Amino acid sequence: MTEHSIAYSKLIGFINANGQEREFGGYYAPALDELLDWERDEAEDLIWQRFSFGGDAGLADLVAQLKKYNGIEALEDKLKDGMANSEYSLRLVQIVRILYNATLIEDYLDYIFEYYDKTKDRSAIAVLTYMKPCDKLYDFFAGLYLNSDDSVTRSTAIHGLLCAKGYIKDPMDFKERSELNNMARAFLSDDPELRKKKLERFENGEFDDIPRSYGLYRRLTAEEAIREANKPKEPEKPGEMVTAVIDATEDGVYIVYYGKENLYIPAKPSEELKQKPQVGDSVRLLWKLKGQSVINEIL
Repeated sequence: MTEHSIAYSKLIGFINANGQEREFGGYYAPALDELLDWERDEAEDLIWQRFSFGGDAGLADLVAQLKKYNGIEALEDKLKDGMANSEYSLRLVQIVRILYNATLIEDYLDYIFEYYDKTKDRSAIAVLTYMKPCDKLYDFFAGLYLNSDDSVTRSTAIHGLLCAKGYIKDPMDFKERSELNNMARAFLSDDPELRKKKLERFENGEFDDIPRSYGLYRRLTAEEAIREANKPKEPEKPGEMVTAVIDATEDGVYIVYYGKENLYIPAKPSEELKQKPQVGDSVRLLWKLKGQSVINEIL
């Protein structure tokens, strides 16, 4: 009896798992190109049967990879059926994501835009940040950043802007995303007029020289995570007193610009500070690389 490859075994495990097991049970689906030819033939039959007749929407990513069947057409049919029934759901959002990434037809994006307009479901914005960049996506993220009253929505839109402009090459790479934290902070403001100016500066390349945040994120094995958790905590470093300028506020936090390092630093005012800092004030800042930076004096 011919043995199946490891990739095939993992794929079958994924296909047979339920939705909760796929999300939390460590199952993942290898690309169909990883299978041997004879294995792929069997797998495509099974995927097609489960998706077309069993209604398993969780196989949509695999359906788009089918060669034996027209998977793109099948996904389009699911989308058309849903839209004909006025369905606005995350199930269709995921199908649109797959269709767009496979075809780069920008009209597909309109469904997700409409879904968000109707539901204000932030998860739809997160899905868009993982899609292949285009000007239409950039314009959507820019509109959210400029006009949303919700700071969490704006924060997600900022990552979308960085993805859409190619600063983040692989949105699935959390290390790469974390390296852009300093640039992302430069966008922060709860003032719509100031956000307009910040977006113009970004588009003019004025954020390009903001240093990357290297070394903040790394993947750990289970053994490494246990060792890190059991390490005695290092005493907090006292920080460095610097002169900086209040650049903006966001959700009660001051964003302080430290020109010498070209950094935007979240900070809280000291409890001893009698006067409330204002945007544009020069301040003395206790800058901490770890922990909360503190505004100690208004100059």
